[in-house]
Amino acid sequence: MRIDPRQFQVRREQQLRDEVMQDFGVKKALAKLREWRGGKGYGYRRNLLSSTLRLTRSMSPEIADTVARCKEMLGYDFPVEVYVTPEHQFNATCHREVKGPTVLTLSSRLLEAFTPAELRFVIGHELGHAVFDHYGLPMPITATIEELGIPFVSRPTSLRLYAWCRSAELSADRIGLLCAGDPEAAASGFFKLASGMASERVRPDLATFARQVESLASAPEAREKEYDEDTLDCFSTHPYNPVRVRAVWAFSRSEPYLEALGRSTDSAWSLEDVEQVIERDLQLMEPSYLEEKNQTSDTLRRLLYTAGLAVAAASGGVEPAELEALGRLLGSDHADEPTDVPKLLGDLDGRIEAALEVPLRNRAQLVQHLTIVAAADGSVSEEELHVMEDIARRLEVGAQVVHQTIRGAMHPID
Repeated sequence: MRIDPRQFQVRREQQLRDEVMQDFGVKKALAKLREWRGGKGYGYRRNLLSSTLRLTRSMSPEIADTVARCKEMLGYDFPVEVYVTPEHQFNATCHREVKGPTVLTLSSRLLEAFTPAELRFVIGHELGHAVFDHYGLPMPITATIEELGIPFVSRPTSLRLYAWCRSAELSADRIGLLCAGDPEAAASGFFKLASGMASERVRPDLATFARQVESLASAPEAREKEYDEDTLDCFSTHPYNPVRVRAVWAFSRSEPYLEALGRSTDSAWSLEDVEQVIERDLQLMEPSYLEEKNQTSDTLRRLLYTAGLAVAAASGGVEPAELEALGRLLGSDHADEPTDVPKLLGDLDGRIEAALEVPLRNRAQLVQHLTIVAAADGSVSEEELHVMEDIARRLEVGAQVVHQTIRGAMHPID
């Protein structure tokens, strides 16, 4: 069976990529990256050859056959090398430099604990990145590259780049599902990644896991630790795991997926229905109030600034990192705000009252951002925690949003 991967690409990814690739700042950033690399591209592979194990067919015919089947299905003709990295976490990556083969890495823990079907999903997902040339828009460096302290890419475009990156992960998940041919394998793979468990004592269930989206208020999602440890969800390269699971669950019921595998399409979902589910769920990570120019958004931005400094003041002062985190969120929108803490505290009650007119979902998202800003200096004091809990309560948002956000930041999933 051979498919055209482009017909399965997530619609939002296609739209956002077309948009950002026309941006002058993005073009300038990509040109600078090409200049740095200078047409060379063997360093990553050389490092793997010197420090890890390259997995050959003689060592593992199963993995070699899985890669070959996925490549054939996707019409991917580039050579692929597989390496095993000595890691105790579940992890997989795919990388292709300017020259040389596509390099797929699988952690030893993942190889030991994942079933053949789960490995097909993981390998298919990684090859999906290669098929869609996600490396042609490398993230997060494209969004963050600077020269003389000045970013190439504007803040609104940076947000769209991260939104594209999250959508790209869902496109790769679809390819993984097609290669695995088994949505339950995707469910169990996500379950293992999210829980760190490989025990048969707990049976993963795709539909149940997908329904976590309904109760998801906010929790920082997986991100690469070597980049900003204080990354906000809107600056995350990966969607929430429950969002990814529901996207896979919906796609597994779609007419294009069932047709590709030669299965019955009775009661199948249309691809349009699937895209609508994805776009609605991805909005959880896209704080539109930071970019929109209207009274509601202005109310939220001003409250975030006031509450952020008020929380910082609870522990004896405002740290530069906390001001920097606020600035990263709000850009120039807070330039006219006073920095007199007593004045800010006096304004807090009125700004909270005004925000109660805003939908609960946006208030919960603001509480999450407030929590991340408060943790920008690497810790949250008891005094800061109490203030955040009080602000959440007054916004009619459960205090568990604050606690869940802090826990997620302390225990990210790679």
